[in-house]
Amino acid sequence: MNIYNSKKVKIMIVGDIMLDKYWQGNIGRKSPEAQVPVVKINNSINQPGGAANVAMNIASLGKYSKLIGITGNDNNALILKKILHKRIINNIICISKYKTITKLRILSDNKQIIRIDFEENFNKFNNEIIYKKIKKSIKNIKIVILSDYNKGTLNNIKKIINLTQKMCIPILIDPKGADFKKYYGATILTPNLNEFELIVGKCKNENKMINKGMKLIRNLNLSALLITKSKEGMTLLQKNKKPVHFNAISKEALDVTGAGDTVISMIAISLINGNTLEQACFKANIAASMVVNKFGTSTVTNKEFNKQKNLIIKKDKKNNKK
Repeated sequence: MNIYNSKKVKIMIVGDIMLDKYWQGNIGRKSPEAQVPVVKINNSINQPGGAANVAMNIASLGKYSKLIGITGNDNNALILKKILHKRIINNIICISKYKTITKLRILSDNKQIIRIDFEENFNKFNNEIIYKKIKKSIKNIKIVILSDYNKGTLNNIKKIINLTQKMCIPILIDPKGADFKKYYGATILTPNLNEFELIVGKCKNENKMINKGMKLIRNLNLSALLITKSKEGMTLLQKNKKPVHFNAISKEALDVTGAGDTVISMIAISLINGNTLEQACFKANIAASMVVNKFGTSTVTNKEFNKQKNLIIKKDKKNNKK
């Protein structure tokens, strides 16, 4: 596909872009300098993170997307662009005075020993440039995803939501932080339970969660709210509809990094393909159960997903016959 011919691209992703680095090794001894483990590194992996991981998930599921965000003008930005080049149309702004947001995880036996963050918040960046890129690139777009990791890329969220409303484009938001008022008018928010409770307070039971969730939908004028709850599954709340609960398929997780990116990616693709929101969330639940059993900020392919979906449907049919 010619990257300059973007008529077939229906999904736009805007948000905080980062590079996830993984250094893998073995702990053989403790340091004589201090009582800390010595990890001998024998492998390293670079993976796009944040909004870039959303784009990678969409690419893995067979779709192209436009990605808008900010990096530094450094080697880590070059690494990201090289990985993203084939299936993502980049509108990435590189700024010399900033460093690309990078998270380095050091692992032994597939377990994190420590995470080291290299980041400067982009709050001081003129976000009007981001908005202009969105406005220029939004023609033919059918769905917008905002991937908010609270790093400063999305300081003009209200303006972006207003634009999508005027153009009747659904806007899906993976939220962050203690202020959800900035998401007023969004189509759907996809917080995890901790993010949700940070806004509404602790929920002692399912009924409390549903009541507080419906109140949040009214207060923020949302169409829907999807609360992801790890091993407890997901709950979809919508205006004037009964709650829909999706049971967790996998009760164990190898690595939950980036699972929310997979969820919102699958919802966007499913809606583009004409599925209802309930169907889209059903598929997102399956995809999330798969990605948490992979290492790092991983993705799910169409082939993997369809195989797992067919197994689940077959199992459900078998159970219903009993």
